[in-house]
Amino acid sequence: MNKELEGYRIIMGIGGSISAYRTPDIIRELKKKGADVFPVLSGAASRIIGEESLEWASGNIPITELTGQMEHITLMEYDPEKTVLLICPATYNQIGKMANGIADAPVETIFANALGSGVRIVVVPAMHLEMFSNKILERNISVLREMGVMVMEPRLEDGKAKIMWPEEIVDAVLSEKPNKSRILIVSGKSTIDIDPVRSIVNRSSGKTGEELARAAYRSGSRDITLVGNSEGRIPAYCKHHSAISADEFYSITENLVKVNRFDAIMFPAALSDFTTMKQKEKISGSGEMTLKLEPRDKLISRIKKIPNASESRIVSFKLSGEGVDQKASDSFIQVVNFVEDKPFENSTNQYTIYRGKKEIFHGKMSKPELAGFIMREINAGA
Repeated sequence: MNKELEGYRIIMGIGGSISAYRTPDIIRELKKKGADVFPVLSGAASRIIGEESLEWASGNIPITELTGQMEHITLMEYDPEKTVLLICPATYNQIGKMANGIADAPVETIFANALGSGVRIVVVPAMHLEMFSNKILERNISVLREMGVMVMEPRLEDGKAKIMWPEEIVDAVLSEKPNKSRILIVSGKSTIDIDPVRSIVNRSSGKTGEELARAAYRSGSRDITLVGNSEGRIPAYCKHHSAISADEFYSITENLVKVNRFDAIMFPAALSDFTTMKQKEKISGSGEMTLKLEPRDKLISRIKKIPNASESRIVSFKLSGEGVDQKASDSFIQVVNFVEDKPFENSTNQYTIYRGKKEIFHGKMSKPELAGFIMREINAGA
């Protein structure tokens, strides 16, 4: 298990949203990554989630009131580089009080001290959509962001602004200062249709695309677009354009690049190199069938011809045997992996990575490690 939060102290302020019932799972995810978590409950939160469940999840007794022990100060007496105040879920009322300097309850008082201490603060809103769309809340979130507080965008589902999934909150805790980079990731399996019920599939789990999105977010990007699909869960902070057929991949990606300039475009998708004429009716299974496949231009080649992509840092992915693109520029990254290692089934694979024509890595990495390596290379070339 990757202990990315080893040595971190996370003070978790829990607001009185019904989403508070999810906090034990979030705490367990933070602890799995190595963090020491100290829950702090608002009065409303203590009526939603039991103190014993939070003590079980964190290993620390939850704080429900401030006493002569001066908890709002003593909790901050730790390495400021490894201290994070995570307010999750944060209610409309709490955000308003924090933005306007009101410290009349444990969570808000700890926030006031954290802001003055200069430690990292992450706020995760959760409320009904109408409240999240309120202009007053919009102003208060802007005030918090101007003060250097990271306010996560919620998942908008079922008329509610829901808190992010636990793994995405870990991403937020580890995230660097937001920047203006724009990232496009083309990821997942693709199909070409033979008839209304049959298709040829290029296999991919989509996991590499997921991890690239996470690495981009952690490096500070807040404008991440993902085209494709995944067997896992695509991070909610991505702008997701679903695609499964090769034609969908091509049309969506080309249209996005024609109207947007991306700092980096990455292609871990398993895209078919062929096309075929789709039969309008289901083909009979009673006899032999000859299928004619015709080669098609690679998507990456078509993208590179679009003017908006002229300055994008391109990352391509290839299976072994296809070789290295000798026309690649120094800012072009190629990732080669090996079909004999069953890359669709393993979380750790053998890779050879090139920057232009120069080999910069050869060996085994997990998909998260690969994604982090690629983002560091992209940012180094910025």
